[in-house]
Amino acid sequence: MTDQPTRHQRTLRTLRIRRITRRALAAGALSAAAALVFVAMPGYAQSGAPMTGVVPTTRSAPAPLPGPDYGDAADQNAALGLYLQRSFDAIDTNHDGKIDRNEWSTFQHSQLQARRATFERYFKAADKDGDGYLSRTETAAAEPFLDQHFDLIDANRDSKLSPAEIRAYFRRYYHERSQADAGTTKP
Repeated sequence: MTDQPTRHQRTLRTLRIRRITRRALAAGALSAAAALVFVAMPGYAQSGAPMTGVVPTTRSAPAPLPGPDYGDAADQNAALGLYLQRSFDAIDTNHDGKIDRNEWSTFQHSQLQARRATFERYFKAADKDGDGYLSRTETAAAEPFLDQHFDLIDANRDSKLSPAEIRAYFRRYYHERSQADAGTTKP
């Protein structure tokens, strides 16, 4: 049997190797993302296609870059770390390394505005007759989830869904789900 200091040294060495490996994987993910940006941009500039922000569909897909495939836990952790760092950098607008109340409030407001705009866009697309309401046939054609829950959503029983009724239903729906989740988790 090995003595205690030897096992302790092995444990420290193992932890050090894992930390170095995680850093290397994170750096690899970052360099792969940077390489993707630098490889992709000159191709569009050389193709003569107008830079409209729309990716042309006639162009063949580029060959996959060597790098992490995000198939194991270490790669997924590296990808998550990269995502969190980018999110933090996006919220931290003054780049002081801290997120203050004003930055968080601004971020939350922009996210809410984006969700509202998305909702309005989807609602208008589903409202084929343009009357500001969704009938049962419109929900059946565009939104199966709304169609399945139509009677629950239609609070005033007028056989059409208003944006306010849909928002109220989803507020109740998510509140009930969060209550159910809170009851199943351990403190």
